[in-house]
Amino acid sequence: MDDPFRERRLPPAEVRRILRRALTLAEQDPETQAVETSMTEGELARRAAELGIPQTALRGAADEHAPMLKPEEKGSAWIGAPLRTVLEEEIEGEISTDAHEEVVEVIRSVMEDAGQVQIVGKTLTWTPTLNPQRQTRQFSVTVRARNGKTFVRVEESFAAMAAGLFFGLGIGLGFSGALPIFGATLHATNSVFGAVLGAVAWFGFVYLIARTIFPWVARRRFRKHRELRTRILTAVRAVPRVEAPRKRKRIAGAEAEAEAEAEAEAEAEAEAEAVEGRGARAHR
Repeated sequence: MDDPFRERRLPPAEVRRILRRALTLAEQDPETQAVETSMTEGELARRAAELGIPQTALRGAADEHAPMLKPEEKGSAWIGAPLRTVLEEEIEGEISTDAHEEVVEVIRSVMEDAGQVQIVGKTLTWTPTLNPQRQTRQFSVTVRARNGKTFVRVEESFAAMAAGLFFGLGIGLGFSGALPIFGATLHATNSVFGAVLGAVAWFGFVYLIARTIFPWVARRRFRKHRELRTRILTAVRAVPRVEAPRKRKRIAGAEAEAEAEAEAEAEAEAEAEAVEGRGARAHR
């Protein structure tokens, strides 16, 4: 079958329109299963770049279709949300330490907290402000430049919050309500089994309250994490970045090696010419 686009160069807008329509038709095309293939995120980003799709658009599409929280993580089945969330991103080019101030301002703006900043070499770490009057969040942001790339990591552990919520409500509200219910039920029914059943039902109700609150708070914070990651990546992409020193060294080494080879060839040619000259004189 002849390629209808062989002699025709499509403008960017037409390329996007055809891709959108082709993706829609592919969902119903019986030949899709025979040609479809899985790929890593890096491979997908490279293929998309070849088609004129920026990585920001690809990341936005991935975020829209990704689950808010991973239900398969340990503890999520019982408490309704993961005990830990991590968002990571790696982009080409190293940011300089001069860009750290701008990154910190972005973090403070999104988190609405001055926080604590630690800079070691090319690694910036931000954590929330310590507050002795309330539990400090186990949250951190890391921006590291290494090997020609900038690595962004937004991470939070909800273990302490979950323990405080479930055990706090379970012990505090649970026992404070279960004991009166046990006594009232025992007095009304004169049945120990009925009284125990009433107390257990109350504990179950308290558990459902905790399980409703914890996922709500975790999802709300995770949305903030995604916003923060997007803002940081935008700031990082806006500042000048440099390639890895290792890469520059490799290029310099290749140039030096090529220059050495050229010099060796020149010396060999000069020596050969000298030998030929001596031979000609000896012949005469």
